[in-house]
Amino acid sequence: MLAALTYFAGVRRGKRYRDEDRAAAAEHEADHRIDRVVQRYALLVRTSQTGALHGLLVAGVKNLRSAEEVRLARERAIAHTGIDPLRPYSLDGVSLKEFVDACEFDDVSITNDQELLARYGKRRDT
Repeated sequence: MLAALTYFAGVRRGKRYRDEDRAAAAEHEADHRIDRVVQRYALLVRTSQTGALHGLLVAGVKNLRSAEEVRLARERAIAHTGIDPLRPYSLDGVSLKEFVDACEFDDVSITNDQELLARYGKRRDT
């Protein structure tokens, strides 16, 4: 009887450890996705190829999976370049993932910038 209880306790502990490992791996993957976007964005800005929101989009911010990942990418981009790529837009209380997903862009610019400004508003201090 004691052996069976010990066995099941070990199985439950192993399951908990596997769940913790999966959560840690998911967090690591998210951090890696964010870093790829930020590094590419920083390169684009430093080489003056593009900047601001367009640069973030070209860098792959749409591939991030949540508003939290987009927020972290924005914070890291500011830390790397000193420029807030989303500064022109009033995004208080807006899901950043929703905003990024609403953006349309090509090789040169954001194709729906006027629509974004109308929908989300322009910051008053810009």
